[in-house]
Amino acid sequence: MSEKSRGVAVTWLSLWLNIALGVVKCGIGLWVNSQALLADGLHSLVDLSTDVAALLGLKMAAKPRDENHPYGHHKFASLSTLFIAGVLVLFCLGLIYASIEGLIDDAPVSPEWPALAAAGLSLAVKEWLFWKTRAVAKAEKSRLVMANAWHHRTDSVSSLVVFAALLAVTLGGQDWSFLDKAVGLILGVWMGAEGLKMLIAACNDLLDAAPNRAIINDLREHVLPVKGVLAYHQFRVRRVGDRLEADVHIQVEPTLTVEVGHEIAGQVRDHILEQHPEVVDVLVHVEPAEGRHLREEGVSDTVL
Repeated sequence: MSEKSRGVAVTWLSLWLNIALGVVKCGIGLWVNSQALLADGLHSLVDLSTDVAALLGLKMAAKPRDENHPYGHHKFASLSTLFIAGVLVLFCLGLIYASIEGLIDDAPVSPEWPALAAAGLSLAVKEWLFWKTRAVAKAEKSRLVMANAWHHRTDSVSSLVVFAALLAVTLGGQDWSFLDKAVGLILGVWMGAEGLKMLIAACNDLLDAAPNRAIINDLREHVLPVKGVLAYHQFRVRRVGDRLEADVHIQVEPTLTVEVGHEIAGQVRDHILEQHPEVVDVLVHVEPAEGRHLREEGVSDTVL
């Protein structure tokens, strides 16, 4: 199996396991009236967002450009994340309301062995998924798959907290039932905050917001080392799904032919793409390095 197909396979495995865990935990959570287990079940179901985004990133990114999508299909991942993050926020608002109502009404909880078994099973499966997905991500050098792996680790921590709360109620009786509602409230707020972050990040991607300065500086380091580039300006980077696109204006010796200038631009593009596989395309503009065309943003030692 190729590395790429391994990434798709482990993500499909994660998706189906999240569906199974979500249905089991939500069902048992409703049965025993456990807000914490219900919250963890909803967490597993909304975790499908990262799986779907990863699958879209891996599948759609490989889809060639066409007449209707001349810039590719990478933003489908951002679009799906935007939709599912919105659903996550709405789910969490409902969960927060239900948890607060449960704390006020002091609704009883009966977390018998099925509830504990469901939480324990979720903890074991999510931790196993973390190590398996992490191994595939390292083999493929895929940031997208690695991000999904670490999301499994946060899920296992969530399941551990729920398991501890249910165990306390089981051993301590109904005097500790408030822990179940409290954990449901905490998870609702936490997941809601994470959903809001996902929503904002997806909006920023769709609006072509620049990534953080460290990423931009890391990419721009590969411009001036190319022989023939005397200076550059307007170095811009944007996210397209889980990938990046960049464009830059380079200045070259004014007496060079168009053919030579084009060759230098190609070397700049190839240099960035070779060093950064997360970049899907680099558009390089060529200008003469004289007078009004010369910018101070990036200048080679040869023109100082």
